[in-house]
Amino acid sequence: MKELNPLNIIKTAIFTALSVSLFILFPSVNASAAEADPYTIISSFASAGGKNILAVSADSLPGTYSTITEAAAAAKEGDVIYIYPGEYEESLDLRTKELIFFGEDRDACIIKFETVRYTSPVLNVSAGTFSNLTLYGYKDSDTELSADVIGMTEDTVDDNFSGYVIHIDDDYEYGRSLVFNNCNIISENNNCIGLGFRDRFSVSFENCLLRSTGTAGILYVHDPEDLIGAKSDMKLAFRNCIWENFGYPYVICAKSIHTTNRVEVTFQNVTSYCYATNLSDLYSPGNAFSGFDIRLQIQLPQVFGSTPISIRADKKVSEYLRELRTQTIRMKPGIYFINEKRSSAKDPDALPTTVTVYYINNAYDLPGDGWVGSNAFYLTEESADNTLDEMNYHINN
Repeated sequence: MKELNPLNIIKTAIFTALSVSLFILFPSVNASAAEADPYTIISSFASAGGKNILAVSADSLPGTYSTITEAAAAAKEGDVIYIYPGEYEESLDLRTKELIFFGEDRDACIIKFETVRYTSPVLNVSAGTFSNLTLYGYKDSDTELSADVIGMTEDTVDDNFSGYVIHIDDDYEYGRSLVFNNCNIISENNNCIGLGFRDRFSVSFENCLLRSTGTAGILYVHDPEDLIGAKSDMKLAFRNCIWENFGYPYVICAKSIHTTNRVEVTFQNVTSYCYATNLSDLYSPGNAFSGFDIRLQIQLPQVFGSTPISIRADKKVSEYLRELRTQTIRMKPGIYFINEKRSSAKDPDALPTTVTVYYINNAYDLPGDGWVGSNAFYLTEESADNTLDEMNYHINN
């Protein structure tokens, strides 16, 4: 990902997903209008809706801001920020304002930051809409964090955890919504997304590519921490997305804090590429996951589901991951089970826990009645057509 280069800001072809994004931002736009210059269209519809439009250009175009941070600071609630192609080296803190961000081309509008520290995500946000952007948390150093939670404080968190690409965990979320459409979300450090819910909050990812090659997976999510009444009007959705997880076996870590909370989760047409392994030090014995053990799916696929599993053996995990990340081996959706043989292990297949790509982190490690054993997350009936069977509603009911 480090080799990404911005395209020329004067483009003769409008990107493929422009019309889809415009329909989401401005439902009244028609198909013929979507063929015109994107800035002109968005500017006219923003003005019609009483919103201002502020433009950002890395190449100092006349009348534009040079950074997204400056434009966001100048914008008012509900305003539109139009981003011209370029690379923007910024860690954005947008937790107290609901804005619309629109990139001219998702592969050429790149917001990036070296997210080796927890307090420096690419995007810290609570509400709004983000379309046609690449959000990239890169790693340029050999820094490896210890992840020693014992004795950790706010002052020492950066010494223990790397940063997400997108961090969503603030009280400004209450009663609001957050949408990502047609975005690349790429992490070389922590999870692509770190999400802490609040009451009456919804977040959705539409037509997005999420790719993790760091020390965690695609999503870390938890329900609200406060105890003021049951929370039940919270929603999380991934639709028409691609997940590529070649950094850590758990593609999702779902933490349930209070059993009175309920978050509705929808997966629709999510195509996943991820890996599992027989190495015991990469799994948690406290996983409350209640679904299928990947090893049993390999042995009895007719009984345990139809998730595609490719078995890889007799290479180091690091070698296989390098091949998967660079796509030097033929890739199909599903799980790559890396059965590394280590001479020091008497029985390398004997693991202390279920082999799975989901980590269900419940209180007391006991399974609940929610999605794959969760106490707070429940799959909706709309969940279907996903390559990982357990994301499909019919498997869980």
